[in-house]
Amino acid sequence: MKSTLHINPLFGEGCVLQSGMPVRIWGGGRPGSTIEVSVAERRADAIVDADGAWTVTLEPLDAGGPYRMTVSETSEAATRESLSHDVYAGEVFICAGQSNMEYQMEFLHWRYPSEFTREADSLLRHCKVPVRFDFHGPRHEFDEPVQWVGAASDTLDEFTGIGYFFGRMIRESFGVPVGLLNITLGGSPIESWMDEETLAAWPRMLTDLAPYRNDDEARVRNESSIEARTRWHEDLRVREVNRWNEDAETGTVNLPAFLSDADPRLAGFRGVIRLRRTVMLPTYAVGRPAVLHLGAMVDSDITYVNGVEVGRSEHQYFSRDYVVPENVLKAGPNDVEVRLVCERGTGRFTPGKRMHLDVGDDSFDLSGAWRYMIGAEIDEDCPTEDSLQWKPLGLYNGMTATCAGYGARAVLWYQGESNTGDVADEYGHMLTAMIGCWRHAWDQERLPFLIVQLPVFSIDNVEDGGWALVRQHEWQVSKTVDDGATVVALDAGEWNDLHPWNKRVVAERLFHAACGLVYGKNDAPKSPEPKSAVLTDGELVIDFAGGPLYTLDGDEPREFELVWEDGSVHAVSGRVEGDKVVIRVPWRKPTSIRYAWSNAPGRGLLCSGKGMPVPPFAMPIE
Repeated sequence: MKSTLHINPLFGEGCVLQSGMPVRIWGGGRPGSTIEVSVAERRADAIVDADGAWTVTLEPLDAGGPYRMTVSETSEAATRESLSHDVYAGEVFICAGQSNMEYQMEFLHWRYPSEFTREADSLLRHCKVPVRFDFHGPRHEFDEPVQWVGAASDTLDEFTGIGYFFGRMIRESFGVPVGLLNITLGGSPIESWMDEETLAAWPRMLTDLAPYRNDDEARVRNESSIEARTRWHEDLRVREVNRWNEDAETGTVNLPAFLSDADPRLAGFRGVIRLRRTVMLPTYAVGRPAVLHLGAMVDSDITYVNGVEVGRSEHQYFSRDYVVPENVLKAGPNDVEVRLVCERGTGRFTPGKRMHLDVGDDSFDLSGAWRYMIGAEIDEDCPTEDSLQWKPLGLYNGMTATCAGYGARAVLWYQGESNTGDVADEYGHMLTAMIGCWRHAWDQERLPFLIVQLPVFSIDNVEDGGWALVRQHEWQVSKTVDDGATVVALDAGEWNDLHPWNKRVVAERLFHAACGLVYGKNDAPKSPEPKSAVLTDGELVIDFAGGPLYTLDGDEPREFELVWEDGSVHAVSGRVEGDKVVIRVPWRKPTSIRYAWSNAPGRGLLCSGKGMPVPPFAMPIE
């Protein structure tokens, strides 16, 4: 008889089980048979239910390993089947959210090259949960391969960047195995990570989801949107002049910049534009490999050096860091050419990003004048895809539910960018509800949540207060929800990049938060917080807990705004006096004071003596 015994792949070879708490393990087998699971002298058994599922709970494990896990099935016919493999016990962290948590080490290679030459660490382990969505109900089995891998030069690319740095800090501090369970998807709004019962508090979201519960209609909507995009791109290719042609419309632009700012003729341009820059290289560059750094572009590109394709990207937010193979470069003039597709009239080489070609230890600047040629132009925007994976409920059912119950020490949550629009002021309620939803699913009432507050970002945003509201709610949730902590990341972002590369400093702050909240270390660094704002004799004194105060850039404290009764605001600066900020208010009395209340505050940001930034805030004046 064919074996039906299996264990959920989360518990497969090399997994890390949470030490110090009961270990729940589940899988499948023949209904009515007996399952016995043993790990490190802990044993538990269960009867397979009528649906072929079983669950056991082992006594807590001590950190260490590898331990041998053995799973045996005994049927009524006295037949016995078993499987076994090595596992570890240590500290498990769920890395969850959207792209800034998902952002892989692969895209950080050029920022942190030394991490890829470290000695392999088999006790720092990572598991990426496959991206799946379902609008009908929670899934409990995987239909794609799932595996745990240790940190090594040939596996590091797939690690979440923040998770990797955080995990390494836990490893160095506690010396135990660390498991990172990566449940992420770029672009995902918070409502996609909630179950149906939780989403009932936002009935409009379930109403909007209704058409997608019909699989055929959902497929038609999605495929129709993809087909519309495909037709747009095919139309572009038919029209395109594929080679550089001086008879086509040409010009010169200074990059990096929005194309519309670089040349008024390119305002609202949709289509293909080819851009070329010649860089002069010395003889020692001949035949050597190099790396081309062009920053981010909008929207997609294919990039060539001396006619050889060196890279392409379909995503506007990823940095273009392309390896130039050996024997492509030559002495003298070398041509860098970019075929850029602009889908919605907002084409750009992102301002503020460095553009350079690195050969060995030398870097050759590529900013400045680039020649361009219009390859093809089209009159309408490229249609957007109706992306099913971002709909409410889908990711919870397809990803979260499949992992729910896998014991963990805490959740690292970095999300919110996709909720800075119309529902920004609801984010606090939604995050509170989602935390409760996950804790219930995990059956861990006190499962800690370590939340990353949104960093700065403004290049694609209107200044409508959405980012500030989400930051405020992220901070407040950690004050109103037990076992929550929020870390400030204002200085870890970039105004022109949705995916800032400085993941290590965010990981370090999450580590400090874990030391305080999870491990009870009272000396863990924290961000100072405002306690009161009192106006007396024309001076507003804001008192902080956690001082003395400094500024990150050495400037006087800025990014303050006085708010009047009619809602108008006035920007002001102040001065630091120990654990206070003093602001002159020589005119009518304002009703409240705001700090860092914009998409990308940056000057005179306040911090503690250990460099922990003050969170944005809005508070009444006494």
